[in-house]
Amino acid sequence: MSYFVYENWRADNKAKIHKGSCSFCNYGKGIHVQPSSTNGKWSKPFASLEEAMKYAKSTGRKVSLCNFCQK
Repeated sequence: MSYFVYENWRADNKAKIHKGSCSFCNYGKGIHVQPSSTNGKWSKPFASLEEAMKYAKSTGRKVSLCNFCQK
């Protein structure tokens, strides 16, 4: 399983961790047809939740887990 971190600097200044299969993540492509870095950016894939958490914390943003895929 892969995990991705979305750094959102526009809406809530968070680093949110998603499973790659999450519909909001779409393996780091997000939900929009055209990729954009206006509001945030996706990380590279991580092999474990622990690795994704370590990266998310390193961003200096508030870290959260996706409410949909991390239940």
